[in-house]
Amino acid sequence: MIQVLELTWESFEKEYRKIGGFLFEDSRSEPGYTLCDWYFDLQEEIEILYTEKEPVAETIKANLSKLDDYREKGFYPCGALFFELGYFFIEGLDLNKSPLAEGTPLLQYSVYKQKKRIKYPNPSSLNLGKLELKNITVLWDKETYKERFEKTREALLLGESYELNLCFPVSISIEGDLFLYYHSLKAKQKTKYSVYYPFLDTRTLSLSPELFFEVKGNEIQTEPMKGTNLRGLTSKQDKDNKTILQSSAKERAENVMITDLYRNDLGRIAKQGTVQVTDLFIVKGLETVWQMVSKVEAKLKNPFAWFPVLKALFPSGSVIGAPKKRSFELLRELENTNRGLYTGSLFVSEMLDGAPWIRSNVSIRTLNLKKDENLWTGNYGVGSGITVLSDAEAEYKECLSKLKFITNPNLPSFEILETLRYRNGHYFLKDLHLERMEETANRFGYPFSKQKAESTLKTLTDGSDDTLRIRLLLGERGEFRGETFSFSNPKIRPTIRLGLADHPIDSNDLFLYHKTTNRSFYQKMLEECKTKSIDDCILFNRDGRILETNIRNLFLKKGKFWFTPTLETGGLPGVFREALIRKGWVKETVLFKSDLLDADEILVGNSLRGFERVDLIL
Repeated sequence: MIQVLELTWESFEKEYRKIGGFLFEDSRSEPGYTLCDWYFDLQEEIEILYTEKEPVAETIKANLSKLDDYREKGFYPCGALFFELGYFFIEGLDLNKSPLAEGTPLLQYSVYKQKKRIKYPNPSSLNLGKLELKNITVLWDKETYKERFEKTREALLLGESYELNLCFPVSISIEGDLFLYYHSLKAKQKTKYSVYYPFLDTRTLSLSPELFFEVKGNEIQTEPMKGTNLRGLTSKQDKDNKTILQSSAKERAENVMITDLYRNDLGRIAKQGTVQVTDLFIVKGLETVWQMVSKVEAKLKNPFAWFPVLKALFPSGSVIGAPKKRSFELLRELENTNRGLYTGSLFVSEMLDGAPWIRSNVSIRTLNLKKDENLWTGNYGVGSGITVLSDAEAEYKECLSKLKFITNPNLPSFEILETLRYRNGHYFLKDLHLERMEETANRFGYPFSKQKAESTLKTLTDGSDDTLRIRLLLGERGEFRGETFSFSNPKIRPTIRLGLADHPIDSNDLFLYHKTTNRSFYQKMLEECKTKSIDDCILFNRDGRILETNIRNLFLKKGKFWFTPTLETGGLPGVFREALIRKGWVKETVLFKSDLLDADEILVGNSLRGFERVDLIL
């Protein structure tokens, strides 16, 4: 049993800066917190580079034995396996006859004397200081990619491979504190297999969502990840994108191909009859993409040792293709460059209760950087699996989507928000409010318990006969809190002076589709309304489609029918609006500015105030 020490972020940061070390972290299992295995107190650092002058294969094998020896003696060997080690491990390839240049990195490892497991709250953006991505340059433009894609497809059509994971580099320069930069990336991509690894004059920042393998005693588990689709902006888009990935023949074919490859690889080191697929085609949500994952498990026929396990498994089939040997050779020809640490692996190892415990990620979403004057520079790799069913345009787009967690700004700390009306002992449209809150929680990865939400609402109004406005808030750790205010509608309803916004919205702003405390855009627009002596304004997108107002939904009557704008390109789907749509009283449709002038009647409304009349100021 591992004892977990709880620290504040501030105390963890202060202590880490003092003693350093290797961090293997899980920021996904417990929302709002990071579970960290921290290896420190350095014994030695070893780097193995390719050279033609010495028998480097023997050097690698000897050092893998050293990793086993150190672990068995109670030390903590941790390190990095570079993709080019495939020339050593893949059967039928010869490292001495490889095209590698002198000095190509193959293996880095550090041996630590101490380890502790800690838990700390994830830092807010205010704790991360000034960080700047100075340069990000995609080194293959679309035409270059399409040219390499066609050559890849030719090889597939000729039957040289069933699948090829075509990758290319992106050049990156960063200015600032890399330890804080790593944590800013971790805030944007919460994974179970993140790594921060300082080694000599390099720093590795890995936000990998993919487990290569984990060994506990004689049990080994792998989780091949293959199949990707973007997260949606609206809850509906998000669910649709997940369904598209789950049902995609192309993505499922890729996934099952790699799963079969893992079954075959594990069969070389497993006890007969113990290899089994325990999960297939599971779709997991990351911040920017949906990923398809399967799980393969087995029992080792011999006690764990690095050389036979890596000989069977390395590199991960999910980042090469099948069959392994020919796919590896083809990719080297097609990519014509070293991948380096990208698609290799970062690992930690120790003895736990007298048995080996080893964890190793597939180093995707990973930066390997070196200091260059005042900048940290290096390459970041992106890629995707190509089959004969693949489309060049879609694959290139998928590759670029994997840059989003670097290029997207850090989200501010926020809570998910619902504003409810309480009157005569009842909450108006409570179930729809909680349904919307749960959908937003799912999109942002916040834990949601309807039972806890109901309990909080009951506590806020227990015994009250007043009419109240209730703000129900949900934090990233799944905790609810509430704010209570007196509320009454005036006997004579005011007419809302309503105009048009001065400029279109940004349809890519995720926060326009979900109700949270991050409402800076809406607040800014309401301030602009005051300068024009209007109460609220109608938002519109770059195509001129009208959407909602800042705090209300919009309803237009034409003839006998009422319509409300679709909100696929921006705008918060109100609970009051949703109730009207479900009853069939209002129909969603695409509406433009001209429809405002043609309307027989215009109303606005929300669940707090109901319908309100409009004086349109254009």
